[in-house]
Amino acid sequence: MDVANSTIFFAQAEKICREVFERLSGNLFESIEIKQFESSYFGVDEADFTKEQSAFFSIIARDSVAEEMQAQNRNVVISNSFFDENKINFFVITYKNRDEKKYLKYQKFFESLFSILFDFLKEKWCEGTVYFYNGSISTIIVRRAVDDLVTEISKRCCKYNDVSLYENINLSLLNVISDLSYQTYEKGETQGMIYFTNDKSNADYLFEFQNYEDYGFFLQDNLKLLRKLLELTDVKSGIGIISDTNRIYGIGSVKSGCFCHSVIFEDDHKWTLFDEENELLAMKNSSPVFVSNLMTKRDFVNYASRIFPEKADSEKDEISTMYNIIKALIKQKKGTILVIMKDAEKHIHKYQDLSMIIKPVPLDERNVEKLSSIDGAIIMDENCVCYGFGVVLDGLDTGTGNRARGSRYNSSERFFNLYKNEENTGLIVFILSDDGNYNFFPEM
Repeated sequence: MDVANSTIFFAQAEKICREVFERLSGNLFESIEIKQFESSYFGVDEADFTKEQSAFFSIIARDSVAEEMQAQNRNVVISNSFFDENKINFFVITYKNRDEKKYLKYQKFFESLFSILFDFLKEKWCEGTVYFYNGSISTIIVRRAVDDLVTEISKRCCKYNDVSLYENINLSLLNVISDLSYQTYEKGETQGMIYFTNDKSNADYLFEFQNYEDYGFFLQDNLKLLRKLLELTDVKSGIGIISDTNRIYGIGSVKSGCFCHSVIFEDDHKWTLFDEENELLAMKNSSPVFVSNLMTKRDFVNYASRIFPEKADSEKDEISTMYNIIKALIKQKKGTILVIMKDAEKHIHKYQDLSMIIKPVPLDERNVEKLSSIDGAIIMDENCVCYGFGVVLDGLDTGTGNRARGSRYNSSERFFNLYKNEENTGLIVFILSDDGNYNFFPEM
């Protein structure tokens, strides 16, 4: 691929990578590039440098890329090698410092996700396709990674006595679990637990169905029965529906030491998938939930002191109050926007018809939760005094919006673009999504 087309390709790839990262981990993505190795690097004639030979040289080339990235102190994900235009190629994604605990917790999912993302980009590169971006690709990639992880559960449950029974794989398992999370029973939201195991004798039954064939399969046309059965389960006691992802065998718990996966349903259409006791994936409203760990107070103080330098050594310690307010908003697990800006009292009157203006009131972690229950932004000044809530933000459209994010994020970005200054001081916009992830403008 020539330089001009390569430039276009990576502009398209960067958009997709950024949106994938933002769906899962916030603004961690930095860049994507390609590392290429020609035959001369290995001292081999170009005529003898074949795809078959490249498998051996790929190990050397990958080690070289890893060493280069380490020397530059960069955090990277490196793709598997691929052979194209008589070269060994690797895609390299650079990201900001990630939450290692979160990555290790969901490692299987992230590995699947990156594999799917890289395979997509490899295909486009080898085809010579340079215009391939659209706003739905990141959604498709994330959805496929979720689907692959859940389908793998069914594959494992269909393996009995080391004999694979792949014709029994439930390819609809993700859809069934997701749809079940939306089912109600006597107006109650879905709660409860399901065990998936490869042998029904792995369970200690409270109630075992005598003719389990009569109860149908673990499919979408059986959602009402599954929802009723969840009423018999108890997460705290470890009591759940027993299934092999196909048949429904009864209600009980899995014996100690026996193979199992489990799904726990909570309110608000949330469900979590476990491999024995290890959390594999959490979903809410059909989207992955990777709740960012609350930033440390030190991190926030350093950040806010740059934005409001006059408050860095204030005796009233307004920055600590800001931190406590934001911490309270994150813990309540409901989407909201908090604007902290100088001259907030003057600014709020621009929104007379688009907000609820109140007499100035000091905010803290106790009273802010009440205001956040109303849609729209909360506006306070650098002294943590609030002047209005339910504010519909306006802003400046710079053409940098993100289709992967909702209206709350994009309107906040436009608002920040309109009122920011060159020094990025005097204004913080905090955006909390319904899934628990959060962002700041300017970035921390």
